[in-house]
Amino acid sequence: MGELLKKIKGNTYYIKGPVNTGLYVYSQNRCVVIDTGSSDDWGRKILKALKAEGLEAELIINTHSHADHFGGNSFLVKRTNAEVAASGIEAAIISNPYLEPFYLYSAHPPKALQNKFLMGKECRVDRILEPGTFPVGPAKLQIVDLKGHSPGQIGVATPDGVLMTADAYFSTHIVEKYKLPYFTNIADTLDTLKGLKGTDYSFYLPCHGDLSSNIEGEIDSNLKAISEAMGTIRWALIKPLTREELGAAITEKYGLDLNTTQYYLNQSSIAAYLSYMTDQRMLQRRIEGYRMVWEVV
Repeated sequence: MGELLKKIKGNTYYIKGPVNTGLYVYSQNRCVVIDTGSSDDWGRKILKALKAEGLEAELIINTHSHADHFGGNSFLVKRTNAEVAASGIEAAIISNPYLEPFYLYSAHPPKALQNKFLMGKECRVDRILEPGTFPVGPAKLQIVDLKGHSPGQIGVATPDGVLMTADAYFSTHIVEKYKLPYFTNIADTLDTLKGLKGTDYSFYLPCHGDLSSNIEGEIDSNLKAISEAMGTIRWALIKPLTREELGAAITEKYGLDLNTTQYYLNQSSIAAYLSYMTDQRMLQRRIEGYRMVWEVV
């Protein structure tokens, strides 16, 4: 294969970038593309790589609906007529990108949140995916439930023993840099991380990070970050705080820089921890002085 396509094993390849794009080649030089990056420019790069190798994309699988994973869809669909597949809840957002800033803000979002980082180009979704076997030509992919970072996130395993892990985990250096990885459901994330730790694929390809044959250390880094975040939240909630007050305390503690988008992503992450820790009876909430506050039990 050429310079852009990097072989992993057998008929499984990837294009390395800010968001890694997976590729599985099956009969008659047809292929499946897994995630398309953040923009038309990345879509062009994918198409260039395919043309250089005489490949045709018949299907795009989006692991989830964050804009940096489906931003190249529109460009590729117009030029290849590829179908698009995703899980149900993710498909709703890919076909209606307004929903992502809407749910982050919990109402009509201000223009500052209607940006390319949160809103990819609208794209139809032709097929809804469920976990299990998914045939492509004579081959069979496995769709793997990896929800947690996003409510309907999936991974894609190829017949070559390669699992495209989406954003189920982040590399150790990313975790150490940002300290509060973006997860929307902590219970699901913990299940996903612990489940991945028990698998034995030949290779794992995260969307943000490097190809690896052993991800145990990366999984442990993510689990440690979640445990430390819960400890920091418990420390902060010795006195009752609102979610916004807690967000300020955590941001200061971790020394994070925030713009408008990062602020709402940060608040979303903290809300996920509050939900989980309240359900696990580590925290309690109440209305106090016309405010919703949380504190340790």
